[in-house]
Amino acid sequence: FDGTVNSLLHMVDKNLETIDEFQAFVKEGKLAQRHPDVNLTKFTNDEAEFIITWVLLPVVSKLGNYKGLKTSVKAKAVTDADVSAEIKHLAEENAELVESEKEAQMGDTVNIDFVGLMNGEAFEGGSAKAFDLELGSHRFVPGFEEQLVSHKAGDKVDVAVTLPDNYPEPLKSKDVIFKVTVNSVKVKEVPEINDEFATTLSGKFVAKDLAELNEKVKADLEEQSRKDFINDLLLQIRDASEFEIASEIIDDEVKHKQADDEAQIARQGLDLEEYLELIKLPREEYDAQNRAGVENQIKSQLIHNKIAEVEKVPAPTKEELEKALGSSIADFQKNYGDYLSSQGMSQEEVGQRVNAYLNSVFNSLFTGKVHSALLELNGAKKKPAAKKKAAEKPVDKTPVEEKPAEEKPAEEKAE
Repeated sequence: FDGTVNSLLHMVDKNLETIDEFQAFVKEGKLAQRHPDVNLTKFTNDEAEFIITWVLLPVVSKLGNYKGLKTSVKAKAVTDADVSAEIKHLAEENAELVESEKEAQMGDTVNIDFVGLMNGEAFEGGSAKAFDLELGSHRFVPGFEEQLVSHKAGDKVDVAVTLPDNYPEPLKSKDVIFKVTVNSVKVKEVPEINDEFATTLSGKFVAKDLAELNEKVKADLEEQSRKDFINDLLLQIRDASEFEIASEIIDDEVKHKQADDEAQIARQGLDLEEYLELIKLPREEYDAQNRAGVENQIKSQLIHNKIAEVEKVPAPTKEELEKALGSSIADFQKNYGDYLSSQGMSQEEVGQRVNAYLNSVFNSLFTGKVHSALLELNGAKKKPAAKKKAAEKPVDKTPVEEKPAEEKPAEEKAE
């Protein structure tokens, strides 16, 4: 049976080669990179009937006006105080969690095991082991975190709370007790802000000393203000545009996004359902938010690419790419590849990571060109080029798991 069906499908493929309209889709690259869905609706000794569905890449069917737009977003002058606050934030983000014998206070992180009991019986989704909880983060139900203040490693605590009224039955508005064991108390050790701290940062904040870090942070804050302006323009264009996006494409991206969420949540010893219960977010609302976010992400990337096409924005050159990398492409591939190999990655993983990084830098440069064009088309002045310092030794920019400056939205696939 399978052999017969496969033979018939090969015949269909041969027939499609003679259909000009279908071949136009193939030659113009309009088919998404996926196998078609095949549904065998009829099979007898005399005939077979198939429904074969191909998914097309998403398109902007009508591009909204993207010139001469008005926006209420105003560019903000970046002050020294803004720069200092951001560097302080960077130091706090790079703080180490160190186990302490002291009693936990708000802002500390406690590692806990807990079991939720209602009427003396454990309820579903109310238990976890080795869960890191920052006190004051409001991740748990009201009143839970406060009752762990003043407790230290080894303490066993009965935390009594009333579950919110937005919990599902039979938990809605019920009084429960969590049996909590405090495994450890961890406090943040924030590094001192000095030249040594500046050299520990990676990615876009790679710096040789605190003075250079100040310059980079100021430039980044100015760029963020510019991005806020651009994002408002892109949102206006997106709302005024029309799209053709296959539901299958959105479904695929939603699954990828959920898988990423589940992987992150699993590191806390929870599954998705348990996590959603803890943060009081109904599953239907999570699914709706996830789908809306993915769809808007795809639309934004389509708008971005359409403007690039219409305005004939040139792709980054090899010279521009190598300038951003701080070395030749060959040297970057070798240096970054050697680093990844030293982390125990296979050659296949190394190749994927190196190519992914190169693509992210390329996309970031291209995004910058499109944004510059969009600013000019909407009456904004170009950002003046930074003056180069004479005879300054270049900083080694070999990346260490750097996140791209401009993250590319979900892969553009569509109907």
